[in-house]
Amino acid sequence: MVERDSTATARDWRAAVLADVIRRPAVAGAPNRLGWPGYDGRPALWWGTGPVEGVDAVVAVWDFAVNGGSFGEADAGAFADAAAAAVAGRLPLVSLVRSGGTRLQEGVAGLVGLARVSLALAEVAAAGLPHVAVSDQPTTGGMWVTVGSRADLRCAVLGATVGFAGPRVVAAVTGEAPPAGASHTAAAAHAAGLVDAAVAPAAVASWLRRALDAVAVPARVLPAARTPDRPARTDADGDRAGIADNSRADASQARSGPAPARGGWEQVLAARTGQRRHAGDILDGLFPAGVDLTGPDRTVRARVGRLAGTPVTDGEHSADGELSAGGEPGAGGLGPRAVGVALAAERGGAPGPAGYRLLVRAAGLASRLGLPLVTLVDTPGAECGPAAEAGGIAAEIGAAMAEVLGCASPTLSVIVGEGGSGGALAACCTDVVLMSPDSYVTALSPEGTATTLRISVEQAADTAGLRPSDLVSLGFADGVLTPRDTGPPGLAHRVTEVLTELTMRDSDVRLRQRRAKWSTGLGGFL
Repeated sequence: MVERDSTATARDWRAAVLADVIRRPAVAGAPNRLGWPGYDGRPALWWGTGPVEGVDAVVAVWDFAVNGGSFGEADAGAFADAAAAAVAGRLPLVSLVRSGGTRLQEGVAGLVGLARVSLALAEVAAAGLPHVAVSDQPTTGGMWVTVGSRADLRCAVLGATVGFAGPRVVAAVTGEAPPAGASHTAAAAHAAGLVDAAVAPAAVASWLRRALDAVAVPARVLPAARTPDRPARTDADGDRAGIADNSRADASQARSGPAPARGGWEQVLAARTGQRRHAGDILDGLFPAGVDLTGPDRTVRARVGRLAGTPVTDGEHSADGELSAGGEPGAGGLGPRAVGVALAAERGGAPGPAGYRLLVRAAGLASRLGLPLVTLVDTPGAECGPAAEAGGIAAEIGAAMAEVLGCASPTLSVIVGEGGSGGALAACCTDVVLMSPDSYVTALSPEGTATTLRISVEQAADTAGLRPSDLVSLGFADGVLTPRDTGPPGLAHRVTEVLTELTMRDSDVRLRQRRAKWSTGLGGFL
């Protein structure tokens, strides 16, 4: 996301954002270990607590007026204190960075502060708390390495210099300055997928508001409405009873509906050419007020925020500020928070190594913050070819599969179209797998299978057991969405309903059930 300036506001956005933050006393300055003449060891970083855009947080702020915001021993101590306060108070940590990097007057004594930052942020992550960073003018060196580029949600301010080595350092070391605008800018960092948003100064507050709303409050899935034919059951023996049985009932309903029975090849053609929404559009509809997680491979998209079209509880404000009574949907009503991934975002998209790294990041964030993970799968398979091989596509698919399988939160995948081979499987090793009527999953594309087995493409598809009904019978999928469920309101309700049932289960039982499914092989037959 790149947002342009809507007003003449310059970089005074900080004053408004920090208006209600209570500043903590400054730490002592760093000693002059190197005997630098006239050295001022005052810290450039201060921290405080208070509401940021309506969300209580701990805020770490770099003051560029103090030694160019350079980071040294005292700053490392202040940052560690801020991180510890976030953990103790169960609050998000917000970093507002303006720093040229390590304070060179302290030499290695200043440099090792970066390790202290990394350890402090590891404690924040281990506590299941979010870290949100805004990289302002400038953010370079160690502060980009440890803070700006590695936060859970990352924003850069348009016009800021952002990068590892500043342009002057690049010119001094290499003998050639980087091309103007091609790198070392907020816009270039966003284009490369290094930050999730590049926004004008006047838009920072708006981005922070949405980012903190997306991740600051612990996940809470709202109770779903119960009907007599859809009971919620939890089987301590590891049988995936409640959701699986309910989904199979829907599968029978879908198969007995007006849609004609298809052969395998017809099913593939329906997934490839039928009239349906792209997974990226579905992602936007499910998370209308969320914030994006961005990577360099735009084939894959990810977003974190509240699910749409679901009830808000008594006393909870909806998106437009109105109260909804009795837990009924209100105008703009938004529901529980989750992390969503579209793989691939556009029909026919083949994710590359960087796309699977974004899936790893999204699944890891969901696991750390206790947010459910929802994957929308629509890919004929991962990218292949020399560039993908050199980029480690196989290892990245494996890493993504392991992250999804190991996610501590409830997980749900919806196959909305194509599901080709391991490239698709990496995103659907989840607690529950649902399929749209126009979807399929296969071990290899019909074309690849036909070439390998020396049979026709049609025969390869017709004998692959790839249709939704086949995959339910085999035990791979838990159900088929009904036509009612494939539209935006219906799908949001169904996703929330499934996540509710998963969240209500004992987490150890749920994780044991997931492992049992994916570690013992499928038990069904056609």
